[in-house]
Amino acid sequence: MKTRSILFLAFTITAWATVAAEEAFASFSEINGKVEFQKPNASWKLAHIGDKVYPGDIVSTGFKSTAILKIGQTTISVKAITRMTLTELVKTSGGTSTTLFLLSGRVKADVPPQPGQTQSFQITSPTATASVRGTAFEFDGVNLIVDRGTVQLQTPTRQFRHVEAGQFSTIAAGGVIPPPAVVNVDHGLSSVHELVVQQQSVSFAPPPVEANMAPPSSTIEQLAISVY
Repeated sequence: MKTRSILFLAFTITAWATVAAEEAFASFSEINGKVEFQKPNASWKLAHIGDKVYPGDIVSTGFKSTAILKIGQTTISVKAITRMTLTELVKTSGGTSTTLFLLSGRVKADVPPQPGQTQSFQITSPTATASVRGTAFEFDGVNLIVDRGTVQLQTPTRQFRHVEAGQFSTIAAGGVIPPPAVVNVDHGLSSVHELVVQQQSVSFAPPPVEANMAPPSSTIEQLAISVY
């Protein structure tokens, strides 16, 4: 009887893990132009609406091509000439944890809060990290525009500014963060030069320094973004 109970428990745990793995995917809900995706150790395939993207898969958009991926209520808008990997996707009864690696290009993430669940969404790149909870913003590794919520933009020297909905900020020369500027967010980061010009018109004041923080352990510059 004890042996049967153990076997039944093992089967139940295995079955639950299999179901969870099957549910952990993103799917294409919209495709414009040439969009491809690649599974590990496989050839590139043209993407079609409804195709599923699993952890480890790479998504690539061509010139004048875009795609929208859905993970539950979360929307990921992949802009033209972008290549990214779905690094991690874990779904539990308590919420969803998603990590993307952005090799090039830009994406826009909309992660609405879900009652009773934790929605953790992170975009990493060779030089930056953006963490999202219940907000929406567009990010290309240097420039940030916020649609909803408040984002803390932080440099390796622990200087930071809060960028709120309807504002734009960037990392200027020398790793300085100029004051955020109120901008029209309708076009996102499609006109970065114009957004930078608007920000340069804002009077400059040195950003605050976060207290009680140890200096970064690496000399590699990294940009940290925290969302509240």
